[in-house]
Amino acid sequence: MPRPRQARSVETRARLLSAAATIIAEHGIEGASVDAIAERAERTSGSLYGQFGSKDGLIVELLDQSKDVVAQSMLVDIEAATTLDERLAAMWRNFAEPPPAARDWVRFEHEVWVWANRPGNEDAKARLATRYRDEFATLAGALDDWAAEGLIAPPGPVDRVATVVVSTLIGLEMTYRLDPSTIDERSVVAALRGILRARDGAAPLAGTATRSATGET
Repeated sequence: MPRPRQARSVETRARLLSAAATIIAEHGIEGASVDAIAERAERTSGSLYGQFGSKDGLIVELLDQSKDVVAQSMLVDIEAATTLDERLAAMWRNFAEPPPAARDWVRFEHEVWVWANRPGNEDAKARLATRYRDEFATLAGALDDWAAEGLIAPPGPVDRVATVVVSTLIGLEMTYRLDPSTIDERSVVAALRGILRARDGAAPLAGTATRSATGET
């Protein structure tokens, strides 16, 4: 059982993250000052620096929380899949229609990306790049397994191919946000099969590959 000081530290961290999420939703990242976040959380700015080191650290942590929910959902869906196409479709669905607990991560992630690439935000950019490298590495491990199963023949080192796959999914998801009618699951699965050089034996599963991201036929 956490000691009183530890319990307060855990509560402080949770309050700061919750306050940051609320203020960013209301005013954007630029409008979410350290003082405003601390005041909303009923804590001091010093407690924010003590917990996260900087506003950058808090924002990346906030993004990670949502991404962890998406990653866990995707892992469960992929493990339940029995074919390559089902796995690829599961990856796309978690990008296009994240689970409710992470429904806001898409908008927030794009906002963080733009913010981190502005002049003067080099530390945030480095933190975000590190997080993406970790994400690429996780997928690279899965691609190694898929190659060992004889499902794919990656056209290059799996770490580089994983980068292309994730970047493709992010780009497709951005297009889907603007106009869902332009993106369908069949096309996404076909594109990913092409990138990964799916083996002939890993045939498409008609029932899976013909559903859209929203489950429509």
